[in-house]
Amino acid sequence: MKEIIILKNDRTGDLFVSLNAINKIIFKHKKDKLTIFLSNINHKFSFLFPNINKKVIPMNLRILNKIYLFFYLLLKKIDTIYILTPKNFYYYLPFFFRNIKFYAITIKGKKNRPNKLLLKYLENYVVIDRKNLKKRKSSYLTQEELIPINNENFALNNFQINHKVDHNFVYPEKYIFFHYKHNLFKNLLNWELDKIVNMLNLFSKNSYHVLFSSELYHKKINNFFTNEFNTYDYNSGEKFITNNKKIFFLKDIDGYNLFDAVNKSSKVICPEGIISHMSYFLKKPHLALIHFKLNNLQDFKDQLISCKEWFPPNNYKYTMLKKDFNRSIKKIKSRIDF
Repeated sequence: MKEIIILKNDRTGDLFVSLNAINKIIFKHKKDKLTIFLSNINHKFSFLFPNINKKVIPMNLRILNKIYLFFYLLLKKIDTIYILTPKNFYYYLPFFFRNIKFYAITIKGKKNRPNKLLLKYLENYVVIDRKNLKKRKSSYLTQEELIPINNENFALNNFQINHKVDHNFVYPEKYIFFHYKHNLFKNLLNWELDKIVNMLNLFSKNSYHVLFSSELYHKKINNFFTNEFNTYDYNSGEKFITNNKKIFFLKDIDGYNLFDAVNKSSKVICPEGIISHMSYFLKKPHLALIHFKLNNLQDFKDQLISCKEWFPPNNYKYTMLKKDFNRSIKKIKSRIDF
């Protein structure tokens, strides 16, 4: 039995972008011993990998974390390592561990990761281009190409999760899932919370219920939504009914509970990020909400390159929000079928 390592200690949204590639690795090495290194941020979604070993290291590696990882590889008989988090430190490992096969995603940008000298120590690699505006494949597909699978029985997203919810909240049969992101709605668009209330009320004026989440443990925002809407608190397990609206605030929902709520939804409306990538992975009809603060031409180019990299390959609906609330609502209504 070979020992295989997957390095994926980064943000949660990045984890979902890599999830198809990770599933291919698991399928390819189903007879081997696999260990995935997750970060202190994305490890709450470790339930996605029920049958492999999990280890947690910080997203931002410090010197002690690097020493730990170096000696871990030194003392173990590792056959293959997949670098799915493009950290500079990881690209030096193939130079020191010549007996291990390294497969990696690499970055072409203002500063290449790794440099050309270190590329030759990789068994195989794919390139994510952050430099040119030319048409390119989504990072989803680029990462999958690192692990070629020639088996017609293999199907992406064909996985089972042996995990149970740890709450007693019963979801409606048909609901829209929405996520409030303070940085987008308040900091960039300058929408006050009363605008969000109006938007949620609009979503509920149809045959759907509305369930929504917000910033974790943000006291001020949580208090506002709790006072305005019916609420289920995932920390206390208590339900608070304040009105007869078809809207429920899911206070401090996270991890598997969040994944489960998105999975059971009928439609998803959310800022581009972890929830949009999660809903894409789960094949949910969704609308990603986007707004860019562009000060110059370079900002425009950087955002365009970012979109080309992180957006899924196809069937990905999104709309660009304006600071004008009414105009933005019209755009949302035109992009999603209520």
